Amino acid sequence: MPNMINTGYEILQYSVCDGWVNNLLDGEKNPYVFATLEEARAELQEEFDDWNAEIQAGDRAEDDGYDISTFQIKCAATGMLHELDLSEGKVVVSPAQTPAR
Repeated sequence: MPNMINTGYEILQYSVCDGWVNNLLDGEKNPYVFATLEEARAELQEEFDDWNAEIQAGDRAEDDGYDISTFQIKCAATGMLHELDLSEGKVVVSPAQTPAR
């Protein structure tokens, strides 16, 4: 996991109750912030790979995976959001589109 820093990139996940939030926390309830966009993408890729392996092994229901559209990566310095997609099982990051609201 990355070091805690005040600038960098956050992985945000959408929930109906909370909207877009960073659910990756350290042991002290501080959100993780990745130094680079690639580090954030790689972390999310690892999570999707783990979930897919659990589905393939029968440890997780096929419909109990996560939808890539419920994730975004936010640049902490600029507030710009990167939408995500899956292509052949790989997390693909779009160019920054809009500032966070």
